[in-house]
Order: sequence, then C-alpha cells, then structure tokens
Amino acid sequence: MLTCKSPRKVIRAAYRLAVECLPQYSDPFSRHDFTLPQLFACLVIREHQKKSYRGVEALLRDCPGWLADIGMTRAPDHNTLWRAFNTLVSPGVINSMLDLQIRWAAERGMPGGRIKPVSLDSSLFESRHVSRHFEIRQRQSRRQEQKKLRKGREKAAANRRRSKVVRGLPKLSLAVDTGSHLILAAHASTGGGSDAPFFKPLLEQACRRTKIRILVADSGYDFRSQPRAGP
Repeated sequence: MLTCKSPRKVIRAAYRLAVECLPQYSDPFSRHDFTLPQLFACLVIREHQKKSYRGVEALLRDCPGWLADIGMTRAPDHNTLWRAFNTLVSPGVINSMLDLQIRWAAERGMPGGRIKPVSLDSSLFESRHVSRHFEIRQRQSRRQEQKKLRKGREKAAANRRRSKVVRGLPKLSLAVDTGSHLILAAHASTGGGSDAPFFKPLLEQACRRTKIRILVADSGYDFRSQPRAGP
C-alpha cells in the first residue's frame, strides 16, 4: 500500500483496510468526531508523505478531496492524530491488517512466495543522520591504515557507551515477498544483537499467510541453528 505513488489511492486503500479490521470508535462515550478507520487513513498518509503530525494536519486541510473520499468534512488536529497513533499501533491491530491485506493480494494473484523468494531482513533505526555501523567500519579502516590499536581501556569505555545507546534504538524485522513487495510478517524490538531469535517467528507468520518455496536471509539469522519452523 505504501509503495503506491498516488496519495489519494493510498488514503482510500488504508481506509478500506481499516474499516474491515477496526471498530468505529475506541470508546462509546467519546465525542465521535472521527472514526478510527478515518484516523488510521490519516496516519498512513502521514507516513506515506513523511510528515510530522502538524505537517499532515496542514496537508489534509489543503486537500478536502482526500478527506471527502473517507467521509470526513475537516482535518483532525495534530493532538488527535498523536492520540490515535498510540491507540491504533499495536501488534494485534497490525497483524489483523496484514492478514487482510495478504488475503486481498492473494485474490489478485499477487503474493509470489511459491515462485519468487521471500526475504528476511532487520534494520536498526538510528536517531542520527550517520549510521553507527558506518562509523565503526570507518574506524576499523582507519586502524588498518594507521596500523595502530587503541588502548584496551579506551576501547572498553567506547564499547560500553555504544552498547548503552544501541540498546535503546528501535529495530524492525520483516519478511517480504520479493515478487510483490508485500510485507508478510513483521516484528518490532529494540537494541542490536543477532537476528537469529526473529527467524522462527517471522517464518511462521509468513507461512501462515502464504505458501513459501524459497526463503532468502543473510548470515545474521543463522537459520541452521534454529529449530525447524514452518510447514
């Protein structure tokens, strides 16, 4: 859905998906200004357009046609969208939406797990513009060129500082059908370390949603040491 270039198509598809998976309102005694599917569609547009909450509020205010497509007469304010994000983004909701999205795609013959490989990968999201992995490789290259080693005490202190920061960084692991670019499974966590613990849960989720013949993963998953997963 997020690979679509047309924001108007994205907001329609997100709304339709949310109508199938979400209740109308989170609380029967709330003001009922907006439905949960409508707010979900607005949040998807925020991600699609890479906006802040204030930015997507301004964008939607300038696009009344998009709002009309999902039954809204005015744009929600940024505080409403922030609260909706904390309500809607949960593993149960995301898994229900992935199930429905894969079912829709299967009806159109999109998932190609039996023909094209399914790929597993994980990414650690940095809070800065420079990757720590890149910085580490730079230091390694510099050490090789200069043929000098850091003192053990300094190296240990640097590793402790780096480990403390990395433990708090968000990490997303995905199983993706390479034929259609559909996400078949997702697992969110924090910190660095081996990807191996995520191999079995990702594969089991993906196998539940489509038939897989070929699986591709890098050495970080170390699948040979994993118990047998999938059908």
